[in-house]
Amino acid sequence: MLVLAAALVVVFHRLLLGETFVWGLPSLQFYPWREYAFDVLRSGHLPYWNPYSGAGAPLLANYQSALLYPFNWFGLFLPLAWSMSVTAVLHLFIAGWGMWAFTGQLGVPAVGRGMSALAFAFTGYLVARLGTYPTVFTAAWMPWMMWAVLKIMGDTRRQYIGWLAVFTALQLLAGHAQTTWYSMLLVGLFSAYWGVTHRVRWQRMAVLALAVVLGAGVASAQLLPTAELLAQSQRSSGVDYEKTMNFSYQPQRTMNFFSANVFGTPGDGSYSTPGGAFFEDAVYIGFTPLLSAFAAIITWAWGKLRRHNRPAFFATVPFWLVIVVVAFVLALGRYSPLFPFLYEHIPTFSMFQAPVRWHIWTVFGLSVLAGIGTGMWTRGHWVLFGTRLATAAGIGAALLALVAFPFLPPELVQNRAIAPLILAVVVTGTLGAAAGVLTLAQPQDKSSSRYPWWMLAVWIVIAVDLSYAAWGLNPTAPSSFYDPIENTTAATVRAYWPDRIETNLKFEDGGYLQFYDYRITLNRLADYRASELPNLNMLDRIPLLNNFEPLLIGSFMRYTTLVERYPAQRDNLLGAAGVGYVYDEQGQRVELNAAAQRAWFVDTACWHNDREGVEQALIDNWDAGSVVHLLGEGDCAVSAADVQTNSVESLTDNANSLVLNTTVDHDSWLVLADSYYPGWSAQVDGQPAGIVPANGMFRAVRVPAGAAEVRFDYQFRWFWPSVLASIVSIFIVVVLFRSREPQPTSLT
Repeated sequence: MLVLAAALVVVFHRLLLGETFVWGLPSLQFYPWREYAFDVLRSGHLPYWNPYSGAGAPLLANYQSALLYPFNWFGLFLPLAWSMSVTAVLHLFIAGWGMWAFTGQLGVPAVGRGMSALAFAFTGYLVARLGTYPTVFTAAWMPWMMWAVLKIMGDTRRQYIGWLAVFTALQLLAGHAQTTWYSMLLVGLFSAYWGVTHRVRWQRMAVLALAVVLGAGVASAQLLPTAELLAQSQRSSGVDYEKTMNFSYQPQRTMNFFSANVFGTPGDGSYSTPGGAFFEDAVYIGFTPLLSAFAAIITWAWGKLRRHNRPAFFATVPFWLVIVVVAFVLALGRYSPLFPFLYEHIPTFSMFQAPVRWHIWTVFGLSVLAGIGTGMWTRGHWVLFGTRLATAAGIGAALLALVAFPFLPPELVQNRAIAPLILAVVVTGTLGAAAGVLTLAQPQDKSSSRYPWWMLAVWIVIAVDLSYAAWGLNPTAPSSFYDPIENTTAATVRAYWPDRIETNLKFEDGGYLQFYDYRITLNRLADYRASELPNLNMLDRIPLLNNFEPLLIGSFMRYTTLVERYPAQRDNLLGAAGVGYVYDEQGQRVELNAAAQRAWFVDTACWHNDREGVEQALIDNWDAGSVVHLLGEGDCAVSAADVQTNSVESLTDNANSLVLNTTVDHDSWLVLADSYYPGWSAQVDGQPAGIVPANGMFRAVRVPAGAAEVRFDYQFRWFWPSVLASIVSIFIVVVLFRSREPQPTSLT
């Protein structure tokens, strides 16, 4: 663990200088969400609602904001951006520590435990995704859950039940549903496998299930709001086929298992595979651990060890091999007939995008196999003979690649894919030679004083390999990047990024976030920060109609689809959403409607029986300033007043509440261009008023003549049941840890 800690410090040393992660999701999602949530919390309110994105959106219910995850609370009293970055690295250590504990419980020898810990903690799958904090936070608890499962299988002490509940709760609170689902499946499969092969009584299996349910109870304060958002979201009926198959693992990228940078690295701008993202394709666990995993598989396949000579942990090789193979095939996504079939016929396979993320099973299984494989690391005659040949081959390959490069044809040298490939051959050859030397240098007597030093050398070689592979994958910048910029725009006026312009400015040529070269972002850091891209706008309290989140309110998605699909109606639709500015191709604000408002009165209300009717009316000739389209029973009702004289004098937004002071001389409809969502209630001069879905995604309230104040309040409907469930579950967990175990009764 000291070797792992030292490697993490070396790779992420710039965090010790006060710098923070900025590339991609840390700046576009996680920091803006938490900065605003903690600001609301410090003001004495719960961070239920985000008024600055998507015409208003749930914040606590936003699963990836992970506001209830305990490790995120460091940001309440430490510099937020820095604490978030350091906590992410801390979770790599937690992941390695968990793998050390789990493989130890399996009975793997110390050298193998260290290899497994380093391989999993530093796998490219986690390090390349480090900026996707919830993924790493969730994955870090996988080996700990496995450890708790093994403990309960062998010993039903209450504290182990408590630990499994705690690790389950931490996974569920960490904020990445896809990784949690894959992790729970793996834990369930391993529990079933272990229970069958070791004839574990069904009562203990039931205890495992109860511990998981208890962990879910602890996390219910997060899970229930998220479940409500999911039911209202664009993913309520699953993810469409094309989006699901996004980031399928192309078969040629299997080379990534043998060399992290065979296609280059975005850390230095050499990444070159078209249509791919390095952080999605990364699966490297280290060359020596991969060889050790192969050793475990080959030894099992050949049956070289007689059953009575096999270590107990060796019996799990078939399970991990099946997990690796299944995960690899599923990760292929569209490049295999299996995943499309499962998408069509098996529940849950349409829940998430990016099949490549099944590789969490792959790297976990390979990391365990790597530790098991060290048990086959011997000094037999044929092993030594093969090792000498492999060592010579590694040295020869590295030298040949170095010597051959200057003599390559110019057209090959100019190909940006060739230099990374040559370097990958050199590095892999060198690592192969190092593995051979370590094998030849292995002491025959494990009780000798040389053996611990040899183990240390093995771990250092692996750590150096993985540190080299991780270099540059998580660019840092001064924490001042996140400082607020003075906002000169009225807080009630929204802006809008057309979808094509937003995508181009983020990811296309000339954009701030290039998948092939992370350095571009650092070179344009000031412009990127000032761009007001979603959700950077939240840092400066600039309201946007756009919202960059995984779960979006379904009506918001349908409305913005109309904006993009019907350009002739764009300005009218945007005006009805309170948008006064749009962004042009250069990312500059352009005034759309100087008179844009967030709330106004209309005299004509047209009712429609279904959502489709409302949407059709929105794309017809329609004046949002005088007509509102409502969902419900009725026809087009026009007010008796000939002239619209009602007005909104002021609007005060306190995140979870909204107060409008009005002048109303006749009955009329107040239209608020904020998202319609369960949990919002309205009062007109202190009297309850019903909120009606308006114009596809907004709110409308009938206001009688003479009313002066209209108030909207948000409260999660299941707040107290969810909090009560969490409190009761936490109490039970504490009791499990604090209660004394029953003493065995003497029979004499």
